[in-house]
Amino acid sequence: MSETCTYIVLLNWNGWRDTIACLESIFQSRDTAFRVVVCDNSSSDDSLLKIAAWARGEIAAQAPEDTRLRALVGEAVRPVRHLQLTASAIECGNFTDRGQPLILLDNEDNGGFAAGNNVGLRYALDRPDMSHAWILNNDTLVDPVCLANMHRRLQREPESRVCGSVIHFFDNPQTIQAIGGNCFNRRSGVAAQSEGRFLAEHELDDCQCIEEKIDYVSGCSMLIPRDLLEKVGLLNEEYFLYYEEIDWFTRAGAASRPCIAADAHVYHREGGSIGSPSLLRAKPSLLADFHVFRSKHLFMRKYHQENLFWCYLHSCREIGKRVVRGQFKNALVVLSVLLGATSLRQ
Repeated sequence: MSETCTYIVLLNWNGWRDTIACLESIFQSRDTAFRVVVCDNSSSDDSLLKIAAWARGEIAAQAPEDTRLRALVGEAVRPVRHLQLTASAIECGNFTDRGQPLILLDNEDNGGFAAGNNVGLRYALDRPDMSHAWILNNDTLVDPVCLANMHRRLQREPESRVCGSVIHFFDNPQTIQAIGGNCFNRRSGVAAQSEGRFLAEHELDDCQCIEEKIDYVSGCSMLIPRDLLEKVGLLNEEYFLYYEEIDWFTRAGAASRPCIAADAHVYHREGGSIGSPSLLRAKPSLLADFHVFRSKHLFMRKYHQENLFWCYLHSCREIGKRVVRGQFKNALVVLSVLLGATSLRQ
């Protein structure tokens, strides 16, 4: 095992097909040392068994139709040595880590995005060889030099920063989904459309101006140096979905300005498991609407109480928009959040 390495944390929930495709691309990575920690949020589709079968070489990932993406899947060398653990075993210290490249963690519960990733982040922080943690969505594919180029970008900085990447639409790889991250409106509590969204990749210019503009790096691809993770802390588990990275960067404050590796490319399916709006899906699912508004209100009450009137006014406007579009169930879900609902009733 290398002296130091990056721990790549993937969160899986009933998405083993996406996860093994992501692993295929990761294990083709070059020029950097890493280990992968897959955290499973109590899936009901035998995800961990399927991922372990992939690691043994018994099943293969489905090859994408796009020529560029197809080159990222199918060439990983297997079998991949792996260690299977439960959250309980980690807590008790009842295991032996022999440096396997792949760790499969059964979280034994579904506490959401932040709680699920935190199991992997804690595991990484307990390893003395961990230099960085890369939070990466499981419904992504990455270029072979993506991680190495993110490290090269960080090496240009005199102090620790969090690095984002250029995220492309999986279904249209020539189109940008996000350049690093987003801006955040502290008055309405709404994250602006991702920087560079729908930009053709050949139009991608110098990222420095975007670095200076964005407020946070997208949790889809977020490389964090160890010292910053120890200083700021883990993701806030009060959020089940959404706003985790906004909360993290708010806590970090001036201690960590985002930076972007313009030559680090990630291809993201976007919202496949929870139904967020995407290139091919205009209407958010009820689950997505519930959690995005619940998390927005939670964040604003926590950090910007002086702007709650504007935050709630914006939510009322969003209810009206859904009524006009005929999305009556979505409107009722957002209204229920405004009225204090703590769980989604369908």
